[in-house]
Amino acid sequence: MMNRHRQQNQSLKRLSGLLGVSLMSALFLASSVSAQTVRRIQAPAPYNACNVRSSAGVQHRSIGTYRNGTLVTLLGESGRGWYRIQVGQVVGWMARQCLGL
Repeated sequence: MMNRHRQQNQSLKRLSGLLGVSLMSALFLASSVSAQTVRRIQAPAPYNACNVRSSAGVQHRSIGTYRNGTLVTLLGESGRGWYRIQVGQVVGWMARQCLGL
């Protein structure tokens, strides 16, 4: 009887350990997914449009130009004043100043 009780207790400990790991994994995944932010393009004067570039930096080619007021979705940040954005099907990089940030 004592041996059976010990086996049940060990099984419960294993199960609670697995549940704890599963719960921690779920919490980590939920915290790493953030809500997407939508901004309007706000080009600094005297411009009324901003370029979307293939990579972060003015040395990279422009893959599109968008006028003030266009909605863009922020996807990430380079940490150097550039944001990865999406406009419709176009995904690229836009300077912080164009986003009013």
